[in-house]
Amino acid sequence: MSCFAPTDKRLSTIKARLPGFPLEPMRLMRMSYRLQKTLRDRTIAALKPHELTDVSYMVLAVLLGSTDETASASEVGEACFEKPANLTRVCDDLQARGLIARGERPGDRRAVMLTLTAQGRALIERALPDVVAEIADAYAGFSDAELHTLAALSERQLNRLNDKAKAAA
Repeated sequence: MSCFAPTDKRLSTIKARLPGFPLEPMRLMRMSYRLQKTLRDRTIAALKPHELTDVSYMVLAVLLGSTDETASASEVGEACFEKPANLTRVCDDLQARGLIARGERPGDRRAVMLTLTAQGRALIERALPDVVAEIADAYAGFSDAELHTLAALSERQLNRLNDKAKAAA
């Protein structure tokens, strides 16, 4: 029996009670939530020995992938999908631990720039293989073509949702 079977059964019951209920989109939404939660839980467990949270890891990973390992706080917030207050708290902790440095953008003192320190780079380089192993395990058994299809469909849905949000704003 599938681990998703109980949810499927409940959704089918709702469909039987409410014939207009959009079963497949709701099924996909519940699966997406379950996948995201499961992957996040696995990532959090992989990060725990490194004394990182998922958000602090994301900040370090975003900086590692940025030009000169530096980005504005707003860019990091957007990439991490974090609200400014939480990002500030996380960055305070990372800075106190010597993993990032804060500075000003030349010519714009209002912009806070975040830079990965050598200590931060060393930590993300130690943590990354553990995260990669969890993600590789999660997608084991999928071919490259299947992974590409999953990514393309997910990107298509994200783009549509982003377009709708922009149109509503």
